[in-house]
Amino acid sequence: MEETDEHSPKLTCIQRVSYAVVNTLESFFYRYGHSVASHPGRYIAVILLLTGLSCLGFLNFKIEGRSEKLWIPQNSDYVKTLEWQKESFPEGQRVEMILYSAENVLTADYVREMYRIHNMVASIQITNSKGQRFNQSDLCARVPALGGKQREELLKLKAQLFPGRQLDFEVDWSLMVDKGIYYKFYSSMPTACIDISILEMWGYSNATVFATLTDQDVINAINTIKLSATFSYPMDFKDLLGEVTYNSSGQVVAARTALTHMVMQVTRARIEGDVTNQAGLGEAVDPELFAWEGEYLKFLGDVSVTDGLEFYYQAKRSFSEISESTIFGDVFYLALGNAILFIYVQLMLGKFNMVENRPILSILGMLTTYLAVIMAYGLCSAVGLLYGPVHNILPLLMIGLGVDDMFVIVQCWQNLDHQERQLNLRKRMGQALRHAGVAITVTSMTDCGAFLIGATTVLPALRSFCIYAAVGVLTLYAFQATFFVAWFTYDQRRVEEKRNGLFWCYKHKDWEPNKCSQVDLASQFFDKVYAKVLLLKPTKVLVFLVTAGLLVVSIWGVMHLRQYFNPVLFIPHSSYLFQFLSKLMHFYPEAGERGTVYFGELNYPQELYKIGALGEALEKSKGVASVTSWYDLMVDYTRKDIGEDIRGKELNETFFQEILSSFLFSPSGTRFQSYFHFEGNLTIAEPTPRVTACKFDYQHKTIEGRNEQIAAMDEVKQLVSEAQFSDMAAATSFIYSSWETNKVIMEELMRNLCLAMVAVFIMTLFLLANLVASLFVLICVILTLINVMALMTWWGLTIDIITCINLVLSIGLCVDYSAHIALHFMQVKGSRNERARCALSEMGPPVINGAFSTFLSFVLLANSDSHVFLSFFKIFLGVFIYGVFHGLVFLPVLLSVLGPAPYLKPHHLPGRDQDEVQVRSLRDRMKPQPLEQVEGS
Repeated sequence: MEETDEHSPKLTCIQRVSYAVVNTLESFFYRYGHSVASHPGRYIAVILLLTGLSCLGFLNFKIEGRSEKLWIPQNSDYVKTLEWQKESFPEGQRVEMILYSAENVLTADYVREMYRIHNMVASIQITNSKGQRFNQSDLCARVPALGGKQREELLKLKAQLFPGRQLDFEVDWSLMVDKGIYYKFYSSMPTACIDISILEMWGYSNATVFATLTDQDVINAINTIKLSATFSYPMDFKDLLGEVTYNSSGQVVAARTALTHMVMQVTRARIEGDVTNQAGLGEAVDPELFAWEGEYLKFLGDVSVTDGLEFYYQAKRSFSEISESTIFGDVFYLALGNAILFIYVQLMLGKFNMVENRPILSILGMLTTYLAVIMAYGLCSAVGLLYGPVHNILPLLMIGLGVDDMFVIVQCWQNLDHQERQLNLRKRMGQALRHAGVAITVTSMTDCGAFLIGATTVLPALRSFCIYAAVGVLTLYAFQATFFVAWFTYDQRRVEEKRNGLFWCYKHKDWEPNKCSQVDLASQFFDKVYAKVLLLKPTKVLVFLVTAGLLVVSIWGVMHLRQYFNPVLFIPHSSYLFQFLSKLMHFYPEAGERGTVYFGELNYPQELYKIGALGEALEKSKGVASVTSWYDLMVDYTRKDIGEDIRGKELNETFFQEILSSFLFSPSGTRFQSYFHFEGNLTIAEPTPRVTACKFDYQHKTIEGRNEQIAAMDEVKQLVSEAQFSDMAAATSFIYSSWETNKVIMEELMRNLCLAMVAVFIMTLFLLANLVASLFVLICVILTLINVMALMTWWGLTIDIITCINLVLSIGLCVDYSAHIALHFMQVKGSRNERARCALSEMGPPVINGAFSTFLSFVLLANSDSHVFLSFFKIFLGVFIYGVFHGLVFLPVLLSVLGPAPYLKPHHLPGRDQDEVQVRSLRDRMKPQPLEQVEGS
């Protein structure tokens, strides 16, 4: 049954509160608008002064690229372990990698090309601040070398030290000769850089070998050579190959890729100040090595190789370097998008004649947004908030909201009735801001509330972003009501004096607006065509069916939405690092993630057996493929050396230090010297100093799926915890930075979305003062959110921090589309169909206008290769499509069938004049009307 206009009921509690709030705001904004219009110059100066002062905060501006500072809860085990590791067990080595790719890299020409690049990299030189020169040989990690010329020298030494003995290089000589003789031999052993590649099959010192290689020589070598020519260590060179082709006999005949590792040594004595690599685990690095890595990357970026061979590369500093450059990337798209948006703002704010067009005001309106962004950034930087890759979308968000607020203010100015237009300019501006102030207050407070709720998250990047956004919304709110209104006052004076819109000094004589500039085609379309067709009964049925079908399909899509987060996503797809990592993961997928178990100041002699037991438990666990522990090798070496079985036993301090020293200087234990930290220096032939920290490594199996990854991580942590060591003991891996985030992000997303929707519902309830209308708006928001999340599935997006932020943002935007229609439906009288048609004809154009202006602000991001911007584009395109559908198609039909009764008549509203009855919508956009000229102010 249609509503009738009978005696109005008593006001509900919600209505009384809503009207009281609106009356108070309107009274304040009237006085404030009157004041700004009376002294516009003063207000402009104050805003510029405050913005300038806020720029001092940029002195504390912090760009953060470390994953552990951005994406991981700061109270997590990963962060705690990382802090301990940086303080007590700093990493001393950095690995640089090159990946060669071709149809078949196992050809003589391609091997020679690899050798050429190897020699060129080895010749890269840098000069430090003291004028000292360094190359790879000076900065690399070095180990004893038993190959090439060293092999010949050591054979001569062996003949002198061990006359008559036939000892092979793979035999542990330390177990066969007197320790004094062995230590003399060990001390004389030369060293070489750790440079692992298939070139190791021939060694790096003999260029003639490479010059005479044939394709068959390469194939024979990869199938037969098992020993490094440089180090004489056993090596399986097939492990360095990707996508290997075998013949029927099981022999390698081709491979698509070959991998090279160069291990560099951090020299802590050269570290001055805070030179930190922000990738990986945030290790410190000496300036010389950091500079060499820069030259290495520059060289590989410029070098060319023979046709058919491609190469991809990375350095330890690559991740942070590219992440930071990405933070300010896509500036071109931002600038071009702003230019397009400016044109659109000019078309909407002004009219097509020489006086009523407003190009200068459009520029100043955009400037208002920029000033608000600058002030927000300055204030947040002043209090030490970090700025990360996800913050890139803030300017886009602020510009979209700022343009909407401009439309609100100008729309309310044009909606002034005939009586209000007779007032002087100061009072008219007060009346316009009286209504616009309520609208921008409600939307700004709603958005700010949603962001402040998001700021309670445990994820640092999301928390910082939400605080930045909340401060930005508040500054934008204040600046639009002040700076823009002040300039609007000046511009309106110009219009009323019939001055040119672009050249304010030129005054038109006997000017009258042309009829074409006064036509509103959008309103005519919505009133005469769209509303009539939409509200036909067959159309209503079709709309309900389409909405229901879309909901069912979208629910299916949401059920298949995956959760996945990886910091690599923040690397632009066109960057050399992303290309390297993509190739690495494609051609070497079999290797699981590596991890490390760290131990603090344990009572090592008494707790040594616990370390062994933990290694055995990890090997038996479901998610671990292998454990690289020095414990088993040390047990085996001690048994062979002195005949003592120490497995599972507690030892005394002296004995432990003696056998540990013997092991660490043996051929099998030398590589583990870097796995221990001591109170003093480790010296050959002497007991070790007291152990202050140690570690061992493990490797996960290849694990797919969020739940399986989290279970594997938690299992490792539980095993370490159950071992009950006396001091710090923890397992960590770089991939845990992603797995820790995946563990909490779904909970964070659900919490933020639910709280944000509650905040929006409460604000719309107070604004609309009607429970049914507010619920209808909430239904539209929920439907839009479900549709957008399904679109994420179909577009290949996953739930990560970026999409989490975008989904929270989408709530604040899509609520506007529905709230406009619902509010206007409540404000007008008549049957449900008549009220729905009126809401569409009068509010349809502003809704489309506002939605399209937001769309223009991000449309060019479709060309970006940044995950942040691409995710923003895809999700907000969905918000634009589905939000407009539910606001302008589904909701009007729903209201025409089940809509609530309209508001009370004007004379029944307490404390309000009849001319002030209507509460303006959240975001009234431009609806051009003929401007009545009022002389003087």
